[in-house]
Amino acid sequence: MEVLYCASEIYPYAKTGGLADVGYCMIKYLNRLGVKAKGVMPYYKDLKAENVENTGKSVEVELAGDKYRFDIYENEHCYFLKNDELFWRDFIYGPPGRGYGDNDIRFGGFSKAVAKAINEGIFTPDIVHTNDWQTALIPVFLKEVYRNPTKVVFTIHNFAYQGIFPYETLDRLGLPKYLFHMEALEFWGEVNFMKGGIIFSDLVTTVSPTYAEEIKTAEYGNGLEGVLRKYAYKLKGILNGIDYEIWNPATDRDIYEHYSQRRYGKKFRNKEELTKELDLDYEKPLIAFINRLTYQKGVDLILESAETMSKLRANFVFFGDGEYRERFLKLNKYDNFRVLTNFNEHFARKLYSAADFILMPSLFEPCGLTAVIGMRYGAIPIVRATGGLKDLVKDMETEKNGYGITFHAVETETFICALERAIELHDNERKFRKYVKKVMSLEFSCDRMAKEYLSSYEEILPN
Repeated sequence: MEVLYCASEIYPYAKTGGLADVGYCMIKYLNRLGVKAKGVMPYYKDLKAENVENTGKSVEVELAGDKYRFDIYENEHCYFLKNDELFWRDFIYGPPGRGYGDNDIRFGGFSKAVAKAINEGIFTPDIVHTNDWQTALIPVFLKEVYRNPTKVVFTIHNFAYQGIFPYETLDRLGLPKYLFHMEALEFWGEVNFMKGGIIFSDLVTTVSPTYAEEIKTAEYGNGLEGVLRKYAYKLKGILNGIDYEIWNPATDRDIYEHYSQRRYGKKFRNKEELTKELDLDYEKPLIAFINRLTYQKGVDLILESAETMSKLRANFVFFGDGEYRERFLKLNKYDNFRVLTNFNEHFARKLYSAADFILMPSLFEPCGLTAVIGMRYGAIPIVRATGGLKDLVKDMETEKNGYGITFHAVETETFICALERAIELHDNERKFRKYVKKVMSLEFSCDRMAKEYLSSYEEILPN
């Protein structure tokens, strides 16, 4: 079987979030399962890639009345489509807080070029696996423009971002006018890329089973819940995983001291060093938030609870950036708060290894890989039970074989109660260490995820 994995970013070549990590994992672990899997993504200005060679092949597509040529480069793991006018820019999607005004042409054009390369036999996959709105038009071009029967899987990583553009986008991309109706690309008078991915793909997946159910409701569906209910027969939730070879406290070069599930006691040396570095009391539980400071991540709940949290017998470290940055920096006035916004993965790994608890009070969460990484490093999760977090974290008091702390209501009282449960657990050293060891033993690896996808690919292939 040959799989072409299409994404706007794939680690280590380009990364702004978890989408890139999942792409890397899928390509790596599908190949280990005997699948011939290779990625395809745009060739960006700051592409972090070695041994990339020009294949000498190219495809030309018409966009907004002009011809755009995409030269095809490759290395062992990925193809890169190069068009400097569209992708030789300082940012992948646009400056912080806003996207480029021609992102419909950029990613719609990339999708059209990939579809044409498949149709012309430059790429010869059995399965085309597309991801999020940036590649959601690949199945539309394949099925409705090129009439190509190649099977397509479309994965939704975050339903909040759908790729919605003006009606004129149809002309700019050369898409048939008949697609502008409510059963195809039309969405309240505009063009919705993600809607196209859902309707024209053979299989639609989300990054967790619970999120697949949630987005069929008005609360989480962002206007497309009716479409998802209609196509529920081809919708499946497959829980994301992480690469246990990359996220491994036994070999991680960034942390202070290596440790493993069998030698988990050495984890606490990392806490000793980090609390010294941040001038915090080692004896208090260390509760870490490692994520974007955005509405989705439940940051309003933290800000509303900050005064009460400052009086708890615990230390809180917030590491991330986003639109709430300035409001969070003001929390440094509390002695038991540390807010650090110069995000980098090296310090994130130190914090994972030092944290007693990993905090995710998300309003919605497609998967929640931060919690998975935290558990891999022995941090007990404190999460709101939504989306992937509900699938990942089982409450230690209410569920059999549970190992985390969960809450449901988006209320300060409920949130503070969850934090107090964590502090109480930390006070019982024997019980606390039992759960540290427990979360390190859990299996949320890319290997499991890739096997589930392989099984799904086989279900939609004709033979």
